[in-house]
Amino acid sequence: MAACSAAGPVPIRMNEDACDFCRMTISDSRFGGEAVTATGRRHTFDSIECLVSWSRTASAKDTRALYVIDTQHPGSFVAADSAGFLKAGFMKSPMGRGLVAFASPQRAEEQRAMLGGTVMTWRELLADTTQTTAPGAP
Repeated sequence: MAACSAAGPVPIRMNEDACDFCRMTISDSRFGGEAVTATGRRHTFDSIECLVSWSRTASAKDTRALYVIDTQHPGSFVAADSAGFLKAGFMKSPMGRGLVAFASPQRAEEQRAMLGGTVMTWRELLADTTQTTAPGAP
């Protein structure tokens, strides 16, 4: 069955799909992400914060792929490990922590002058213990 699933991310159904971490309905196409497990199961997230928190508890060997939505291209996914992120800038994310994704670290750096914040990579986000989100917490 897993071999029959799509290789890449599946579009999130706005105002229908719920975040698999905090359970909020996903309603903003500029934010969010998706995880695909080794068995092909898909998990959707309303924010980068929720995807980061979920990823910290998931087994790396059981995770096939992680994707984030490119803020500059709402609804478009990019692999989390090749994306660039801005943390604590002027743009507010659904969980209120100001964490947004771009297609690459270079794109994030280009937007930093306008949006503020700190440019980070996926690996840095996972290591950043100040970026913890509890289920249901804003």
